[in-house]
Amino acid sequence: MSPNTAWQAAQKSASQAWRQAWDARSPREQTLLRAAAFLLAFVWVWQWAWAPAWRTWQEAPARQAAIDGQTQRMLQWQAQAEGLQKPSTVSRTEATQWLEKNLADLGPNAELSLTGDDVTLRVEAAPALAMARWLSQAREHAQTLPHQAQMQQANSPSPNEVLWQGTLVLRLP
Repeated sequence: MSPNTAWQAAQKSASQAWRQAWDARSPREQTLLRAAAFLLAFVWVWQWAWAPAWRTWQEAPARQAAIDGQTQRMLQWQAQAEGLQKPSTVSRTEATQWLEKNLADLGPNAELSLTGDDVTLRVEAAPALAMARWLSQAREHAQTLPHQAQMQQANSPSPNEVLWQGTLVLRLP
């Protein structure tokens, strides 16, 4: 007897034994076993096929919104990078005029002095947020770059506000 024939004989014997056990059950037991098998099959299909797809479908709007937000930020960064790669030329006169015109945000004691290619900014109590904004805009609008800084934190009347004092040297375009 070949191994293949032995396997077929064993399979036929098991099938007959299963059939006899099934026929020995009452119709009520057979119905309950069929219902249990159907329920187990349904749970298995739900667990491994439908539930992951359902979760993905439920999470899709939130994920899409996050991706849209990331895309918008990346497009803004791209536009900013392209703007920095090809800056429009600004004359020294326009740059110094812009710096002087926007000096008021840094406090009443902020002053500029011009020395060759450099502009020196002196501040006594400049708010940190206004200073950061002014430096960013100075780079963008006046095309100046920080060259040297001697800044330190100043005493603030409010513990929630950070103030800076010192000098900042900017290089003109």
